[in-house]
Amino acid sequence: MKLKSWLFVAAAGCASALTRQCSGKAVNEGGNWYCGDVGHIQYQNVGTNGSYKEVVAMGPDGNCQFQDKPYAGPLAPLNEDLSIHLRGPARLKKLAVYTLSPRRKRRFRRSLSSATSSLWSFAQPQKRADIVTATINGVVVSWENNYFGPQTADPPAAAPTSPSPPLAAPPNLPPVPLAAPQPLADFSQVPVVATPVQKGPASPVAPYPSSAVEQPQLARPDHPGGSKLIPPAKSSLLSHDWDRISYYDAETQASENIIFMGNYGGQGSGVFDNIWGNSLAYLNADGTAGSEGPQILQDKLIPSNKEFSIFTAEKCDESCGFSRAPDVAYKGFGGANKVFLFRFSMPLDNQRGFNGDMPALWLLNGRIPRTGQYSACSCWQSKCGEVDIFETLAGGDMKCKSTFHVSNGAGSSDWFQRPVDRFVTVAVVFEEDSASVSIRILPDDTDFSETLGNAKVKAWVREADGVRASSLFQLADNKQ
Repeated sequence: MKLKSWLFVAAAGCASALTRQCSGKAVNEGGNWYCGDVGHIQYQNVGTNGSYKEVVAMGPDGNCQFQDKPYAGPLAPLNEDLSIHLRGPARLKKLAVYTLSPRRKRRFRRSLSSATSSLWSFAQPQKRADIVTATINGVVVSWENNYFGPQTADPPAAAPTSPSPPLAAPPNLPPVPLAAPQPLADFSQVPVVATPVQKGPASPVAPYPSSAVEQPQLARPDHPGGSKLIPPAKSSLLSHDWDRISYYDAETQASENIIFMGNYGGQGSGVFDNIWGNSLAYLNADGTAGSEGPQILQDKLIPSNKEFSIFTAEKCDESCGFSRAPDVAYKGFGGANKVFLFRFSMPLDNQRGFNGDMPALWLLNGRIPRTGQYSACSCWQSKCGEVDIFETLAGGDMKCKSTFHVSNGAGSSDWFQRPVDRFVTVAVVFEEDSASVSIRILPDDTDFSETLGNAKVKAWVREADGVRASSLFQLADNKQ
Protein backbone atom coordinates (compact mmCIF):
# COMPACT_ATOMS: atom_id res chain seq x y z
CA MET A 1 0.00 0.00 0.00
CA LYS A 2 3.04 2.25 -0.25
CA LEU A 3 2.99 3.63 3.27
CA LYS A 4 6.28 2.30 4.55
CA SER A 5 9.09 -0.12 3.81
CA TRP A 6 8.43 -3.82 4.26
CA LEU A 7 10.60 -6.82 5.05
CA PHE A 8 9.36 -8.88 2.14
CA VAL A 9 10.76 -12.27 3.11
CA ALA A 10 8.77 -13.71 6.00
CA ALA A 11 10.80 -15.24 8.79
CA ALA A 12 9.38 -18.72 8.20
CA GLY A 13 10.44 -18.69 4.58
CA CYS A 14 13.61 -16.66 4.87
CA ALA A 15 16.07 -19.50 4.42
CA SER A 16 14.25 -20.89 1.43
CA ALA A 17 13.86 -17.54 -0.26
CA LEU A 18 17.44 -16.44 0.28
CA THR A 19 19.27 -19.66 -0.48
CA ARG A 20 17.08 -21.23 -3.16
CA GLN A 21 15.50 -18.28 -4.95
CA CYS A 22 18.18 -15.62 -4.85
CA SER A 23 20.48 -14.95 -7.81
CA GLY A 24 23.34 -13.58 -5.75
CA LYS A 25 24.59 -13.03 -2.22
CA ALA A 26 21.84 -11.75 0.06
CA VAL A 27 22.51 -8.42 1.76
CA ASN A 28 20.36 -6.71 4.39
CA GLU A 29 20.00 -2.99 3.75
CA GLY A 30 17.84 -1.06 6.19
CA GLY A 31 15.78 -4.14 7.06
CA ASN A 32 15.20 -5.20 3.46
CA TRP A 33 16.98 -8.11 1.79
CA TYR A 34 18.58 -7.66 -1.62
CA CYS A 35 20.21 -10.33 -3.75
CA GLY A 36 21.10 -9.79 -7.40
CA ASP A 37 20.48 -7.21 -10.11
CA VAL A 38 18.25 -8.92 -12.70
CA GLY A 39 16.21 -8.11 -15.77
CA HIS A 40 13.51 -10.74 -15.36
CA ILE A 41 11.70 -12.31 -12.41
CA GLN A 42 9.11 -15.04 -12.86
CA TYR A 43 6.76 -15.79 -9.98
CA GLN A 44 5.28 -19.28 -10.01
CA ASN A 45 2.48 -20.95 -8.04
CA VAL A 46 0.48 -17.72 -8.09
CA GLY A 47 -3.12 -18.15 -7.02
CA THR A 48 -4.82 -19.83 -4.10
CA ASN A 49 -8.21 -20.99 -2.88
CA GLY A 50 -9.70 -18.90 -0.13
CA SER A 51 -11.76 -15.81 0.56
CA TYR A 52 -11.29 -12.17 1.46
CA LYS A 53 -13.43 -9.57 3.21
CA GLU A 54 -15.35 -7.66 0.57
CA VAL A 55 -16.72 -4.24 1.52
CA VAL A 56 -20.50 -4.05 1.11
CA ALA A 57 -21.25 -0.72 2.84
CA MET A 58 -19.49 2.35 4.25
CA GLY A 59 -21.68 4.06 6.83
CA PRO A 60 -21.61 7.79 7.68
CA ASP A 61 -20.87 6.79 11.27
CA GLY A 62 -17.61 5.08 10.27
CA ASN A 63 -19.09 1.59 10.23
CA CYS A 64 -17.56 -0.55 7.48
CA GLN A 65 -19.49 -3.69 6.61
CA PHE A 66 -17.84 -6.75 5.08
CA GLN A 67 -18.85 -10.11 3.70
CA ASP A 68 -16.74 -13.10 2.69
CA LYS A 69 -15.97 -13.33 -1.02
CA PRO A 70 -14.54 -16.71 -2.07
CA TYR A 71 -12.04 -17.21 -4.86
CA ALA A 72 -10.20 -20.18 -6.33
CA GLY A 73 -7.92 -21.21 -9.14
CA PRO A 74 -4.70 -20.17 -10.87
CA LEU A 75 -3.83 -16.49 -10.25
CA ALA A 76 -6.85 -15.99 -7.95
CA PRO A 77 -7.65 -13.42 -6.68
CA LEU A 78 -5.42 -11.57 -9.15
CA ASN A 79 -7.68 -12.79 -11.95
CA GLU A 80 -10.15 -10.14 -10.81
CA ASP A 81 -10.01 -6.63 -12.24
CA LEU A 82 -6.81 -4.78 -11.34
CA SER A 83 -6.09 -1.06 -11.30
CA ILE A 84 -2.70 0.46 -12.20
CA HIS A 85 -0.93 2.83 -9.80
CA LEU A 86 2.17 5.02 -10.17
CA ARG A 87 3.81 7.18 -7.51
CA GLY A 88 6.40 9.87 -8.16
CA PRO A 89 8.95 10.91 -8.82
CA ALA A 90 8.04 9.16 -12.05
CA ARG A 91 7.10 9.85 -15.63
CA LEU A 92 4.78 7.52 -17.56
CA LYS A 93 5.62 7.64 -21.25
CA LYS A 94 3.52 4.82 -22.67
CA LEU A 95 1.13 2.09 -21.55
CA ALA A 96 -0.68 -0.80 -23.24
CA VAL A 97 -2.81 -3.61 -21.81
CA TYR A 98 -3.57 -6.83 -23.69
CA THR A 99 -5.88 -9.79 -23.15
CA LEU A 100 -6.18 -13.09 -24.98
CA SER A 101 -8.36 -12.97 -28.07
CA PRO A 102 -11.47 -15.13 -27.69
CA ARG A 103 -11.18 -18.16 -29.96
CA ARG A 104 -14.45 -17.37 -31.67
CA LYS A 105 -13.22 -13.89 -32.57
CA ARG A 106 -9.70 -14.87 -33.46
CA ARG A 107 -8.14 -12.95 -36.32
CA PHE A 108 -4.94 -13.95 -38.07
CA ARG A 109 -2.47 -11.11 -38.06
CA ARG A 110 -0.67 -9.41 -40.90
CA SER A 111 2.44 -11.28 -39.82
CA LEU A 112 1.10 -14.38 -41.55
CA SER A 113 2.60 -15.16 -44.95
CA SER A 114 0.49 -14.21 -47.94
CA ALA A 115 -0.12 -17.87 -48.76
CA THR A 116 -1.35 -18.66 -45.28
CA SER A 117 -3.47 -15.53 -45.27
CA SER A 118 -5.12 -16.59 -48.52
CA LEU A 119 -5.89 -20.02 -47.17
CA TRP A 120 -7.39 -18.57 -44.03
CA SER A 121 -9.47 -16.11 -46.01
CA PHE A 122 -10.85 -19.03 -48.03
CA ALA A 123 -11.77 -20.87 -44.86
CA GLN A 124 -13.81 -18.02 -43.41
CA PRO A 125 -17.61 -18.19 -43.57
CA GLN A 126 -18.76 -16.33 -46.66
CA LYS A 127 -22.11 -15.48 -48.19
CA ARG A 128 -22.74 -18.21 -50.75
CA ALA A 129 -24.72 -18.04 -53.99
CA ASP A 130 -27.76 -20.31 -54.31
CA ILE A 131 -27.83 -22.92 -57.08
CA VAL A 132 -31.11 -22.58 -58.97
CA THR A 133 -32.41 -25.50 -61.07
CA ALA A 134 -35.38 -25.21 -63.42
CA THR A 135 -36.91 -26.90 -66.45
CA ILE A 136 -37.31 -24.49 -69.35
CA ASN A 137 -38.80 -25.67 -72.64
CA GLY A 138 -38.18 -29.27 -71.58
CA VAL A 139 -34.49 -28.67 -70.79
CA VAL A 140 -33.10 -28.91 -67.22
CA VAL A 141 -30.79 -25.99 -66.58
CA SER A 142 -28.96 -24.69 -63.46
CA TRP A 143 -27.25 -21.44 -62.59
CA GLU A 144 -25.96 -19.46 -59.60
CA ASN A 145 -28.26 -16.82 -58.20
CA ASN A 146 -25.69 -14.17 -57.23
CA TYR A 147 -28.19 -11.47 -56.47
CA PHE A 148 -28.46 -10.91 -52.71
CA GLY A 149 -30.79 -7.98 -52.77
CA PRO A 150 -30.05 -4.26 -52.45
CA GLN A 151 -27.09 -3.30 -50.23
CA THR A 152 -28.91 -1.34 -47.58
CA ALA A 153 -29.08 -1.21 -43.82
CA ASP A 154 -32.88 -1.25 -43.90
CA PRO A 155 -34.47 -4.41 -42.50
CA PRO A 156 -35.58 -6.95 -45.12
CA ALA A 157 -39.19 -6.92 -46.18
CA ALA A 158 -41.51 -9.54 -44.75
CA ALA A 159 -41.81 -12.74 -46.76
CA PRO A 160 -44.83 -12.74 -49.12
CA THR A 161 -47.84 -14.79 -48.06
CA SER A 162 -48.60 -15.95 -51.60
CA PRO A 163 -46.32 -18.14 -53.71
CA SER A 164 -43.66 -16.23 -55.61
CA PRO A 165 -43.57 -16.44 -59.42
CA PRO A 166 -40.99 -18.84 -60.84
CA LEU A 167 -37.47 -17.50 -61.33
CA ALA A 168 -36.73 -16.43 -64.87
CA ALA A 169 -33.64 -17.89 -66.50
CA PRO A 170 -31.41 -16.24 -69.09
CA PRO A 171 -32.44 -17.30 -72.62
CA ASN A 172 -30.65 -20.22 -74.29
CA LEU A 173 -28.76 -21.04 -71.11
CA PRO A 174 -26.97 -24.38 -71.57
CA PRO A 175 -27.15 -27.01 -68.86
CA VAL A 176 -24.57 -26.59 -66.11
CA PRO A 177 -23.46 -29.81 -64.43
CA LEU A 178 -23.45 -29.57 -60.65
CA ALA A 179 -20.22 -30.59 -58.97
CA ALA A 180 -20.36 -32.65 -55.82
CA PRO A 181 -19.71 -30.57 -52.69
CA GLN A 182 -16.13 -30.75 -51.43
CA PRO A 183 -15.22 -30.88 -47.74
CA LEU A 184 -13.78 -27.68 -46.32
CA ALA A 185 -10.02 -27.84 -45.80
CA ASP A 186 -8.78 -28.18 -42.22
CA PHE A 187 -6.59 -25.23 -41.36
CA SER A 188 -6.35 -25.88 -37.63
CA GLN A 189 -2.67 -26.64 -37.98
CA VAL A 190 -1.72 -23.51 -39.88
CA PRO A 191 1.12 -22.03 -37.81
CA VAL A 192 0.93 -18.52 -36.38
CA VAL A 193 4.08 -16.58 -37.28
CA ALA A 194 4.96 -13.98 -34.66
CA THR A 195 5.82 -10.40 -35.57
CA PRO A 196 9.10 -9.99 -34.78
CA VAL A 197 6.18 16.50 -12.48
CA GLN A 198 6.62 19.35 -13.08
CA LYS A 199 7.73 21.64 -15.83
CA GLY A 200 10.82 20.90 -17.77
CA PRO A 201 12.00 18.82 -20.72
CA ALA A 202 11.75 15.08 -20.71
CA SER A 203 14.70 13.13 -19.45
CA PRO A 204 16.96 12.03 -22.31
CA VAL A 205 16.04 8.65 -23.67
CA ALA A 206 18.97 6.28 -23.67
CA PRO A 207 19.15 2.54 -24.22
CA TYR A 208 18.80 0.51 -21.09
CA PRO A 209 22.30 -0.73 -20.27
CA SER A 210 23.01 -4.15 -21.68
CA SER A 211 26.47 -4.66 -20.23
CA ALA A 212 27.38 -7.10 -17.50
CA VAL A 213 25.13 -9.87 -18.70
CA GLU A 214 26.43 -12.21 -16.06
CA GLN A 215 23.70 -14.83 -15.81
CA PRO A 216 21.63 -15.28 -18.97
CA GLN A 217 19.69 -18.07 -17.29
CA LEU A 218 16.66 -18.48 -15.11
CA ALA A 219 17.25 -19.49 -11.51
CA ARG A 220 15.77 -22.79 -10.30
CA PRO A 221 15.13 -23.73 -6.69
CA ASP A 222 17.56 -26.63 -6.94
CA HIS A 223 20.26 -24.48 -8.52
CA PRO A 224 21.20 -21.57 -6.24
CA GLY A 225 22.27 -18.63 -8.34
CA GLY A 226 20.58 -20.04 -11.41
CA SER A 227 21.84 -22.47 -14.01
CA LYS A 228 18.87 -23.75 -16.00
CA LEU A 229 16.03 -22.32 -18.01
CA ILE A 230 12.60 -22.36 -16.45
CA PRO A 231 10.94 -25.54 -17.75
CA PRO A 232 8.25 -24.76 -20.32
CA ALA A 233 4.68 -25.18 -19.18
CA LYS A 234 1.66 -26.20 -21.16
CA SER A 235 0.22 -22.87 -22.15
CA SER A 236 -2.93 -21.43 -23.63
CA LEU A 237 -0.63 -19.02 -25.44
CA LEU A 238 -0.08 -21.72 -28.06
CA SER A 239 -3.46 -21.20 -29.66
CA HIS A 240 -4.33 -17.56 -29.19
CA ASP A 241 -3.16 -14.09 -30.03
CA TRP A 242 -3.34 -11.04 -27.79
CA ASP A 243 -5.47 -7.97 -28.45
CA ARG A 244 -4.69 -4.52 -27.07
CA ILE A 245 -7.65 -3.30 -25.02
CA SER A 246 -6.16 -0.08 -23.58
CA TYR A 247 -3.45 2.31 -24.70
CA TYR A 248 -1.83 5.61 -23.69
CA ASP A 249 0.98 7.62 -25.29
CA ALA A 250 2.09 10.72 -23.40
CA GLU A 251 3.84 12.37 -26.35
CA THR A 252 0.95 12.09 -28.79
CA GLN A 253 -1.74 12.29 -26.09
CA ALA A 254 -3.36 9.18 -27.57
CA SER A 255 -5.70 7.48 -25.11
CA GLU A 256 -7.85 4.41 -25.72
CA ASN A 257 -10.10 2.87 -23.05
CA ILE A 258 -8.23 4.69 -20.28
CA ILE A 259 -9.46 6.75 -17.32
CA PHE A 260 -6.94 8.54 -15.09
CA MET A 261 -8.00 8.78 -11.45
CA GLY A 262 -6.57 9.91 -8.13
CA ASN A 263 -7.48 10.00 -4.43
CA TYR A 264 -8.75 13.57 -4.74
CA GLY A 265 -12.46 13.12 -3.99
CA GLY A 266 -14.21 16.46 -3.47
CA GLN A 267 -11.95 18.28 -5.94
CA GLY A 268 -14.39 18.59 -8.83
CA SER A 269 -15.59 14.97 -8.63
CA GLY A 270 -15.88 12.15 -6.17
CA VAL A 271 -16.69 12.76 -2.52
CA PHE A 272 -14.95 13.83 0.68
CA ASP A 273 -15.96 13.62 4.33
CA ASN A 274 -14.20 13.66 7.67
CA ILE A 275 -14.98 9.99 8.28
CA TRP A 276 -13.54 8.29 5.20
CA GLY A 277 -11.50 11.13 3.67
CA ASN A 278 -11.10 11.43 -0.11
CA SER A 279 -12.66 9.01 -2.54
CA LEU A 280 -11.40 8.52 -6.06
CA ALA A 281 -11.84 11.45 -8.42
CA TYR A 282 -10.98 12.24 -12.02
CA LEU A 283 -7.35 13.29 -12.32
CA ASN A 284 -6.29 16.65 -13.71
CA ALA A 285 -3.94 16.76 -16.70
CA ASP A 286 -0.92 17.55 -14.49
CA GLY A 287 -1.50 14.45 -12.37
CA THR A 288 -1.50 16.45 -9.12
CA ALA A 289 -5.17 17.09 -8.22
CA GLY A 290 -8.77 16.27 -9.06
CA SER A 291 -10.92 17.51 -11.93
CA GLU A 292 -14.60 17.71 -12.88
CA GLY A 293 -14.31 15.20 -15.71
CA PRO A 294 -11.89 12.79 -17.37
CA GLN A 295 -8.66 14.29 -18.65
CA ILE A 296 -5.65 12.83 -20.43
CA LEU A 297 -2.47 12.90 -18.38
CA GLN A 298 0.06 15.28 -19.89
CA ASP A 299 3.68 14.32 -20.50
CA LYS A 300 4.69 15.48 -17.03
CA LEU A 301 6.95 14.39 -14.21
CA ILE A 302 4.86 13.33 -11.20
CA PRO A 303 6.64 14.61 -8.05
CA SER A 304 7.35 12.76 -4.82
CA ASN A 305 4.36 11.69 -2.72
CA LYS A 306 1.96 12.26 -5.61
CA GLU A 307 0.32 9.29 -7.25
CA PHE A 308 -2.45 8.41 -9.67
CA SER A 309 -4.35 5.34 -10.80
CA ILE A 310 -5.57 4.03 -14.15
CA PHE A 311 -8.78 2.13 -14.92
CA THR A 312 -10.57 1.19 -18.11
CA ALA A 313 -13.20 3.58 -19.48
CA GLU A 314 -15.98 1.06 -18.73
CA LYS A 315 -18.26 2.21 -15.94
CA CYS A 316 -18.78 -0.21 -13.09
CA ASP A 317 -21.74 -2.56 -12.82
CA GLU A 318 -22.65 -5.10 -10.14
CA SER A 319 -19.45 -7.07 -10.87
CA CYS A 320 -17.40 -4.30 -9.25
CA GLY A 321 -19.08 -4.72 -5.89
CA PHE A 322 -19.56 -1.74 -3.62
CA SER A 323 -18.05 1.61 -4.69
CA ARG A 324 -17.93 4.60 -2.39
CA ALA A 325 -18.41 7.11 -5.23
CA PRO A 326 -20.45 5.28 -7.92
CA ASP A 327 -20.35 8.24 -10.33
CA VAL A 328 -16.58 7.83 -10.74
CA ALA A 329 -16.40 4.03 -10.39
CA TYR A 330 -14.74 2.29 -13.34
CA LYS A 331 -13.68 -1.26 -14.01
CA GLY A 332 -10.05 -2.29 -13.89
CA PHE A 333 -8.26 -4.80 -16.08
CA GLY A 334 -9.81 -8.21 -15.51
CA GLY A 335 -9.18 -11.79 -16.53
CA ALA A 336 -6.53 -14.32 -15.64
CA ASN A 337 -4.53 -13.86 -18.87
CA LYS A 338 -3.33 -10.31 -19.37
CA VAL A 339 -0.21 -8.41 -20.38
CA PHE A 340 0.77 -4.95 -19.18
CA LEU A 341 3.41 -2.99 -21.10
CA PHE A 342 4.88 0.11 -19.46
CA ARG A 343 7.47 2.66 -20.51
CA PHE A 344 8.47 4.96 -17.66
CA SER A 345 11.30 6.61 -15.76
CA MET A 346 11.89 7.25 -12.06
CA PRO A 347 14.24 10.25 -11.78
CA LEU A 348 15.85 11.32 -8.52
CA ASP A 349 14.36 14.45 -6.93
CA ASN A 350 16.20 14.30 -3.57
CA GLN A 351 13.06 14.83 -1.48
CA ARG A 352 13.20 13.27 1.99
CA GLY A 353 9.75 13.94 3.44
CA PHE A 354 6.93 11.39 3.60
CA ASN A 355 7.36 9.05 0.59
CA GLY A 356 10.11 11.38 -0.59
CA ASP A 357 12.04 10.13 -3.62
CA MET A 358 10.38 6.71 -3.30
CA PRO A 359 8.72 5.97 -6.65
CA ALA A 360 6.62 2.87 -7.20
CA LEU A 361 4.62 1.12 -9.89
CA TRP A 362 2.03 -1.43 -8.74
CA LEU A 363 -1.33 -3.10 -9.33
CA LEU A 364 -4.27 -3.37 -6.94
CA ASN A 365 -7.47 -5.33 -6.87
CA GLY A 366 -9.85 -2.65 -8.18
CA ARG A 367 -12.13 -3.07 -5.16
CA ILE A 368 -9.48 -1.47 -2.95
CA PRO A 369 -9.31 2.05 -4.46
CA ARG A 370 -13.04 2.07 -5.23
CA THR A 371 -13.72 1.93 -1.47
CA GLY A 372 -10.72 3.33 0.40
CA GLN A 373 -7.16 2.77 -0.76
CA TYR A 374 -5.60 4.12 2.42
CA SER A 375 -8.41 3.46 4.89
CA ALA A 376 -9.28 0.35 6.86
CA CYS A 377 -12.47 -0.01 4.82
CA SER A 378 -11.12 -2.07 1.95
CA CYS A 379 -10.28 -5.67 1.23
CA TRP A 380 -6.52 -5.01 1.26
CA GLN A 381 -5.87 -6.30 4.77
CA SER A 382 -7.67 -9.55 3.94
CA LYS A 383 -5.32 -10.06 0.97
CA CYS A 384 -7.59 -9.44 -2.00
CA GLY A 385 -4.53 -8.64 -4.05
CA GLU A 386 -1.64 -6.27 -4.72
CA VAL A 387 1.37 -6.73 -7.01
CA ASP A 388 4.33 -4.40 -6.58
CA ILE A 389 6.18 -4.28 -9.89
CA PHE A 390 8.92 -1.64 -9.40
CA GLU A 391 9.06 -0.22 -5.87
CA THR A 392 11.80 1.60 -4.00
CA LEU A 393 11.83 1.02 -0.26
CA ALA A 394 13.90 3.99 0.90
CA GLY A 395 14.34 7.58 -0.19
CA GLY A 396 16.83 7.86 -3.03
CA ASP A 397 17.21 4.08 -3.32
CA MET A 398 18.52 2.80 -6.66
CA LYS A 399 17.00 -0.68 -6.29
CA CYS A 400 13.40 -1.56 -7.15
CA LYS A 401 11.75 -4.62 -5.63
CA SER A 402 8.68 -6.67 -6.57
CA THR A 403 6.23 -8.30 -4.13
CA PHE A 404 2.89 -10.14 -4.07
CA HIS A 405 0.43 -9.20 -1.32
CA VAL A 406 -1.90 -12.20 -1.44
CA SER A 407 -2.63 -14.95 1.07
CA ASN A 408 0.51 -16.86 0.06
CA GLY A 409 2.38 -13.70 -0.86
CA ALA A 410 6.09 -12.98 -0.76
CA GLY A 411 8.62 -11.18 -2.89
CA SER A 412 11.88 -11.98 -4.57
CA SER A 413 14.96 -10.38 -3.09
CA ASP A 414 16.35 -9.99 -6.57
CA TRP A 415 15.85 -6.45 -7.80
CA PHE A 416 15.67 -4.18 -10.84
CA GLN A 417 17.77 -1.08 -11.44
CA ARG A 418 15.80 2.10 -10.89
CA PRO A 419 15.62 3.95 -14.26
CA VAL A 420 16.68 7.37 -13.02
CA ASP A 421 18.15 8.90 -16.20
CA ARG A 422 16.43 6.89 -18.90
CA PHE A 423 13.12 5.33 -19.79
CA VAL A 424 12.70 1.60 -19.36
CA THR A 425 10.14 -0.70 -21.00
CA VAL A 426 8.69 -3.40 -18.75
CA ALA A 427 6.25 -6.24 -19.46
CA VAL A 428 4.12 -7.89 -16.77
CA VAL A 429 2.61 -11.14 -18.08
CA PHE A 430 -0.16 -12.98 -16.21
CA GLU A 431 -0.46 -16.54 -17.53
CA GLU A 432 -3.24 -18.74 -16.19
CA ASP A 433 -2.10 -22.15 -17.45
CA SER A 434 1.28 -21.95 -15.72
CA ALA A 435 -0.08 -19.99 -12.72
CA SER A 436 2.76 -17.53 -13.19
CA VAL A 437 3.42 -13.82 -13.40
CA SER A 438 6.56 -12.59 -15.15
CA ILE A 439 8.12 -9.13 -14.81
CA ARG A 440 10.65 -8.47 -17.54
CA ILE A 441 12.68 -5.54 -18.86
CA LEU A 442 12.30 -5.33 -22.65
CA PRO A 443 14.35 -3.63 -25.38
CA ASP A 444 13.77 0.09 -25.82
CA ASP A 445 12.37 -0.39 -29.30
CA THR A 446 9.56 -2.72 -28.18
CA ASP A 447 6.42 -1.96 -30.17
CA PHE A 448 3.24 -1.25 -28.23
CA SER A 449 1.29 -2.59 -31.19
CA GLU A 450 -2.41 -3.36 -31.46
CA THR A 451 -1.73 -7.10 -31.25
CA LEU A 452 0.93 -9.38 -29.82
CA GLY A 453 1.94 -12.73 -31.27
CA ASN A 454 2.14 -15.84 -29.15
CA ALA A 455 5.81 -16.50 -29.77
CA LYS A 456 6.75 -13.02 -28.61
CA VAL A 457 4.82 -13.27 -25.34
CA LYS A 458 6.11 -16.79 -24.72
CA ALA A 459 9.66 -15.51 -25.18
CA TRP A 460 9.10 -12.83 -22.57
CA VAL A 461 7.90 -15.50 -20.14
CA ARG A 462 10.28 -18.38 -20.89
CA GLU A 463 13.52 -17.13 -22.39
CA ALA A 464 16.50 -15.46 -20.79
CA ASP A 465 18.02 -13.85 -23.88
CA GLY A 466 18.56 -10.11 -23.75
CA VAL A 467 18.51 -9.57 -19.97
CA ARG A 468 21.41 -9.34 -17.55
CA ALA A 469 20.04 -12.18 -15.40
CA SER A 470 16.77 -13.94 -14.73
CA SER A 471 15.27 -15.21 -11.50
CA LEU A 472 12.59 -17.69 -10.48
CA PHE A 473 10.55 -17.29 -7.32
CA GLN A 474 7.95 -19.82 -6.19
CA LEU A 475 5.21 -18.72 -3.85
CA ALA A 476 4.23 -21.12 -1.10
CA ASP A 477 1.56 -23.70 -1.87
CA ASN A 478 -1.30 -23.09 0.54
CA LYS A 479 -4.20 -24.17 -1.69
CA GLN A 480 -7.00 -25.62 0.39
